[in-house]
Amino acid sequence: EALTAQKNIPEARKYLQQFKELKGNNEYSVNNIIYQGSRALILGSSSRTRDRAEAETILKKLVEESRNIYITSRMLTHLCELYFEEFRLTNQMDVLDDVQPLIKDLQRIAKQSNSYSLLAEVKLLQAKVALIKVSMIEARKLLTEAQQIADDHDLQLLAGEISKEHDHLLEELKLWESFKKEKASVSERLKLASIDDVLERMQGRRAIEVPEVSVEEPILLLIMDKSGVSYFNHSFIGDWDFDDLFSSFMSAFNTFSSEIFSNSIDRVKIADNTILINPIEPFLVCYIIKGQSYPAQQKLTRFSDVIKSSPEIWEALNRAAKTSEILELDNPPSLGSVVNEIFIT
Repeated sequence: EALTAQKNIPEARKYLQQFKELKGNNEYSVNNIIYQGSRALILGSSSRTRDRAEAETILKKLVEESRNIYITSRMLTHLCELYFEEFRLTNQMDVLDDVQPLIKDLQRIAKQSNSYSLLAEVKLLQAKVALIKVSMIEARKLLTEAQQIADDHDLQLLAGEISKEHDHLLEELKLWESFKKEKASVSERLKLASIDDVLERMQGRRAIEVPEVSVEEPILLLIMDKSGVSYFNHSFIGDWDFDDLFSSFMSAFNTFSSEIFSNSIDRVKIADNTILINPIEPFLVCYIIKGQSYPAQQKLTRFSDVIKSSPEIWEALNRAAKTSEILELDNPPSLGSVVNEIFIT
């Protein structure tokens, strides 16, 4: 498998032949399953249609007959890889229809085995497929879901990686949108979507790199209601145009309001700024930053949890919603210390 991934097919064939001589004759043995899977990978690396069709047949047979969840998931990801390569070679969008049932099978396996890392990766793979189809809202929803799964199960490295993917998508949003008009080639879409990275992680061939610690540049912290009325705002910098940024945010908010309040979208990009959004009914807590989202999201989540669990702050906020009062750092007194502790110190 490693040699096939490295495109060293002659060497892979040599080792496969040696393994064939050692594996024995039991069709259902683990060794035979490994042999057949490895053979399928070598056939799948060929540009010949006949070889690729044989690889597909072998992998499907292994999926149908395997009673081992690990082996089944590996064969399913190899099938996905085969179809994505076919998609690249043929430029036919309907090839993606063959990927969808495989993704559903992978989701089922992940849930049955309580493999939350696999479940998050499968959601990420779904997001990539939506990207290739230029279904941008769907892709962003799936990215948010994938990160939420990873966060909920303390998979912080994976959550950070998914968040980074989401940030990258927002940076490339105009380019993706242009693909609708220009009908960009499949190879361009696959490259920009980084499909291979996800599949390689799912197959255990790629690890998530530990990211460099990057502290965001805080700009504004905001608590508002669904209609856009603000009950608390705190600027972390002195020289900036609140009205311009807020009007841009409200435009984006009106576009994505249903997705925002259903937790389907957790960030919006406006120029160089990212607005991170965390609904705590009936309010929205927003944190406007420059830089990477994930470390800032952790602060925003912590802040949201604290204000809801603090009777003093939560009662003051609900009172403000009735009286249109604007809360300050010293009103209620504990609000300022919470902001300083989480966002400044």
